[in-house]
Amino acid sequence: MKKYEKVKEYLLERILDGTYVPDLPIPPERELASLLDVNRMTVRRAVEELMYDGYLIRKKGSGTYLTREKVRKNELIAAGEEEKNQAIRLISCRYCKEGSYGFRMLGIPENGREGYWRIRRVRSIHMIPFAYEDIYLREEYFKEVDESYHSIGLHEMVREKGKEIHVLRQQQVEALLCLKTTGDILNVREGSPILQIKTWFYRESDQGLMLYCRSYHPGDTYTFQSQKIAIGCEGCDLASSGVCIRSSVRVFDS
Repeated sequence: MKKYEKVKEYLLERILDGTYVPDLPIPPERELASLLDVNRMTVRRAVEELMYDGYLIRKKGSGTYLTREKVRKNELIAAGEEEKNQAIRLISCRYCKEGSYGFRMLGIPENGREGYWRIRRVRSIHMIPFAYEDIYLREEYFKEVDESYHSIGLHEMVREKGKEIHVLRQQQVEALLCLKTTGDILNVREGSPILQIKTWFYRESDQGLMLYCRSYHPGDTYTFQSQKIAIGCEGCDLASSGVCIRSSVRVFDS
């Protein structure tokens, strides 16, 4: 076994047995090199291997930390039922007749008769925030939104509350640098990498847009894998445009 592999094994043992904890940096390279009687480059390679494997993350000016535990869900946004140890904190729920962003994303004419509902909430697991969701529901499909909406997944909103069984979903994932307001909500440092996921739910019958959600997630919390799917799949009305809204992004435990 090569020296860096022995160092990697040493560090991994301490990660798995709880010696190192997520909120504190692991010992610096110089200290580990002295402790293990190797040079710093050997330690650095071992640390970089563990970063590649998803166990560690380096924060500029702060040190090297354990990554947070991956959220063990088959699907990130649309949980079919409540997860054990998961909590939801409601920020706000209100009916809106103004706000250009909501009208634009839902495709509703401004200054018309129709408004929309907006729900803002934070989802946590083991008391650690893993998602800040900003949800927009079109009034045409959701006449009244009450407290029963506050703790259910997006699929459940569309299928049970919106009474639409056959739906299409489109998602867009983008890496961003965290703004202060979002960082305060997710307990993430301003300027840290986060993921923004935009999700649209359409009725399959006429492709009417029912719900739009933009959600924000700490960048070290998830493993993403996109589905392999043919462009212009059979049965998709958008095949001629070369874009298929059946594609999605799912999250798998690593």
